[in-house]
Amino acid sequence: MRPELTRITNADDFLNYYWLKEELVQFCRENELPVSGSKMEITARIESFLRDGLIEKPKQKQLRRKKKSKEPLSRSTVITEDHRCSQDVRTFFKQEIGEHFHFSTYIQDYFRANIGKTYEDAINAWHEEQTRKQDPAYKKDIAPQFEYNRFIRDFFSNPINKGKSRSQAVEAWNKKKSKPYSHSS
Repeated sequence: MRPELTRITNADDFLNYYWLKEELVQFCRENELPVSGSKMEITARIESFLRDGLIEKPKQKQLRRKKKSKEPLSRSTVITEDHRCSQDVRTFFKQEIGEHFHFSTYIQDYFRANIGKTYEDAINAWHEEQTRKQDPAYKKDIAPQFEYNRFIRDFFSNPINKGKSRSQAVEAWNKKKSKPYSHSS
């Protein structure tokens, strides 16, 4: 059974259970810990607090003022560290790719990981991803913080669960999250 999350909860016990972000934020508020950041950042902050009593401040993201380029966007536009998926960038890609273009997680990750490449490269990457999606074996990556979504997808992809309903999947999730689990799985 999942323990109650209090300031005396063992850090390892805390890490062995699933917690909703709202539960983590509530704990932070009750213990005067910062509440900002992703679920993973808040979890790390609570772990540190439970282990050492340390109150870690969230990492400050440095805001850089980017000068708006007066040059029109083109296929030769270079992806910079300051790249933003703005409305003008969306408009450019819709003109180049088509109205079906959207800033998928894949393409946003591509921009972050490919500083120095061009919009031409990003357009090619978009088309390559669309081709991969046509493969019946294609599985979209689900980020680690979306444990519920990962569980539900894995539940339905398991042949044992063929024909089971969504409510059965949710019931299985509720059982799983109330028990300790290994972080390596």
